[in-house]
Amino acid sequence: MAEQTIIVTGSKGGAGTTTVALNVATQIAQLTKKRTALLELARPFGQIALMLDIEPRFTLLDALDRGARLDAAVLASLMTRHKIGVDMLLGARHLALTAEQRQRATIDGLLHILEMAQAAYDFVIVDLGFVNAAEWARVLQAAGTLLLVSEPSELALGMLRRYLEAVDSAGLEREHFRIVINRARQNDEEMIFRHESSLRQTFFAQLPNDYRQVSDAVKLGIPLVANSNNPLVARYRQMVMQLTRPSAPSVRPMAEPEASASHK
Repeated sequence: MAEQTIIVTGSKGGAGTTTVALNVATQIAQLTKKRTALLELARPFGQIALMLDIEPRFTLLDALDRGARLDAAVLASLMTRHKIGVDMLLGARHLALTAEQRQRATIDGLLHILEMAQAAYDFVIVDLGFVNAAEWARVLQAAGTLLLVSEPSELALGMLRRYLEAVDSAGLEREHFRIVINRARQNDEEMIFRHESSLRQTFFAQLPNDYRQVSDAVKLGIPLVANSNNPLVARYRQMVMQLTRPSAPSVRPMAEPEASASHK
């Protein structure tokens, strides 16, 4: 059974959940040397395959097609094994789904896949993208750790407040969400602190903005962690150590370099 299930979701679209989920999974696999799975659950078509420049033989749709016949062994056979040490169930390649596939793409179907992954792997990381917390409450409740990704902008942090209000209305505990500020720059500290104080919830981690590093990784079809001599990679490593060792201190310091543009 899985030691830990980590769901990565966003307070708004485009916050960078896929980049965060991919690099968290990679760091966990490298640091723990244990069986690690990455599930791309909440997208009609896959983004991770494009980021890693791979063509998966099977996708999420193949797992959904198995229905009740899907067990841990069958799921493992559908995963795409990547050289970074992570087994991935990637989103479908095409946007259009058949009527039968749409019927299978239910919360129950996705929960079954998640349960089978938890039976087969030591660590399960889920890229959930931006979803309605109330509609996806059952999936969110299946995680031991919830990473809620936002950005250092008034719009994104305003959406973070609305997301947490939706969490409250859905009967979920907002304290279970660990807030990750993606693409953070040093001059964002004041705004971040103001929103932290307003929300009365300490943010879990800040990932420094590094457009060039992320762009180069996508061009090469590799995760960020392939280059360890970088403040952004070091911050991912710190965050994963905190996630796998809860007694460790929070990941708060900002990295020195910053970039002017946003990354994925």
